[in-house]
Amino acid sequence: MTLLPDPPSYPEQDRDDLRVRALLDQLDAERDRAQQLEARLEKKSLALSQANASLVALARQVDRMVRERTEDLARDRAAAEAENAAKTQFLATMSHEIRTPLNGVLGMAAVLADTPLAKEQEQVLDILRDSGRLLLNIVDDILDLTKIEEGKLELEQLPTDISALIDGICRQFEPRISAKGLRFNQCREGGLSIGGVWVSLDPTRFQQVLTNLLSNAVKFTSQGEISLNAHLQVEPDETLLLSVAVRDTGTGISAANLGRLFQPYVQADASVHRSHGGTGLGLVIARQICQRMGGDLTCESIAGQGSLFRATFRVSRAEAVVAEREDAAQMDSAVLSSRRWRILVAEDNRTNRMVLHHMLKAYDLELIWAEQGEEAVAACLNRRPDLVLMDVNMPVLDGVSATARIRELEQAEGRSPVPIIAVSANAMVHQVRSYLERGMSDHVAKPVRKTRLLHVMSEALLGQGERSSQP
Repeated sequence: MTLLPDPPSYPEQDRDDLRVRALLDQLDAERDRAQQLEARLEKKSLALSQANASLVALARQVDRMVRERTEDLARDRAAAEAENAAKTQFLATMSHEIRTPLNGVLGMAAVLADTPLAKEQEQVLDILRDSGRLLLNIVDDILDLTKIEEGKLELEQLPTDISALIDGICRQFEPRISAKGLRFNQCREGGLSIGGVWVSLDPTRFQQVLTNLLSNAVKFTSQGEISLNAHLQVEPDETLLLSVAVRDTGTGISAANLGRLFQPYVQADASVHRSHGGTGLGLVIARQICQRMGGDLTCESIAGQGSLFRATFRVSRAEAVVAEREDAAQMDSAVLSSRRWRILVAEDNRTNRMVLHHMLKAYDLELIWAEQGEEAVAACLNRRPDLVLMDVNMPVLDGVSATARIRELEQAEGRSPVPIIAVSANAMVHQVRSYLERGMSDHVAKPVRKTRLLHVMSEALLGQGERSSQP
C-alpha cells in the first residue's frame, strides 16, 4: 500500500482558521457575559420587584394610617366642637338664669331708690344694689373670658375725649378712696397735660381696665395713698401710646405669686379670696383687652410695699365730636313725654313686668301687655303699637319667632316696620347679633338699666315720630 503525502499547507488558510476560532471564542465570551448580565438583570429585576412590592405595601399601610388618623382627628374635632358648643350653651343658659332674677333684684332696687327712704333704709338699699352689681360683674367676667378664649372679644373704635373719660372714672372712685382714709393723687403728662385730647379707642373696654386696676388698689390698700398717672406720647412710628399707671401702698405681691397674677381662675394668694372675694378673672381680662388694643398690662410689686400696674394702649388721633345734646337723659325724657306713645310689652315673667311698669310709669304711655308670642303678634296686627319691647324666651312662640311673623305681616300689608327692641337676659355677643339679623331693631340686656332702656326707646320713637310727620 502506497501512502499518500500530506496535502500541502497554505499559510493564508491557517490564518483564516485562526481568525474563525478567535471569533468563535469571542462569541462564546460575549455569550457568557450576556448570560451573566441577564442573570444579574434578572436578579436586580427580582430585587426591584420585591422592593416595589414592599413600597406598595408600605404606601397602603401609610394610606391606611393617614386615613385612620384623619378619621381620629375628625372625631376629635367633632368632639371638641360639640364640647365647645355645649360649654357655650351652658354659659348662655347660666347667664340667662342668673340675669333673670338679677333683673328683679336690681330693677326693683332702682325703683325703690326713687321712693322716700329713711337713712337706715338707704344703707340697706346701697348694700342690696352693690351686692347685685357684684354678682352681675362676676357673670360678665366669665362671659368676657369665654369671648377671649374663643377669639370673639369685639372692640369698637370710637372718638373719645380720653381726658374726660379718665376724669369721670376717677370721680367715681374718689368717694370710695376717701371713705378708707386714703389719699388719691392724680397726674396727667405728655399729650394729656392740656386736656381735651380726642383719640380713637373702645371707651367701654378702656374703662373696664382702669376700673379693675383702681378697684384692686382700693381693695388691697388700707393706709397710705393711691396714685394714677396718665400719659400720652408719640412713638417713633408716629402712633400714639396711651399709658395709665396705678400705684398703691397696699399689701403688695410676693415674687412667688407674681407669676400667677395673670392666670385665669387663679388668685395670686388663696387667702385673697377669703379676705376680699372675686373670681381672679379681672386682671386676666384686663391684660387681654390691653393686648387686643396693641398694648399690654404689667405689674411691679413687693410684698408689704404696694404694687404698680401699668396699662398701655395703641391709639390714633380722632376728631372731636360735638355733642348734639348736652343732657342725654333730659332728651330721652322729652321724647318719651312728647306724646302718648303706644308701647307693646311682650314679657311672660311677672317680676320683669313689674320692673318695666315701674321704670315707665313716670311717662304717659299706653302700655299693652302680652305674656306670649302669639299675643304679641295679634296685638301688633290689631293695636298698631309705636314700639315693641320683646322678651326672647317666652312659651308657645318665642320672641324671635314672633318678630319674624310680625315682619312677614308688615311686608304683606305694606306697613312700615315697627321698632322691636329685644329685652332679654340672653346677652352673649352671638345671641345679640342673631336677634338683630332676624329682624329686631335693638337690644337691652337684663338686668335692665333704666337709662339704657329709656335711651334705646327714645332713639326708636324719635325715628317713628319723624316718619309719622312725613307727608
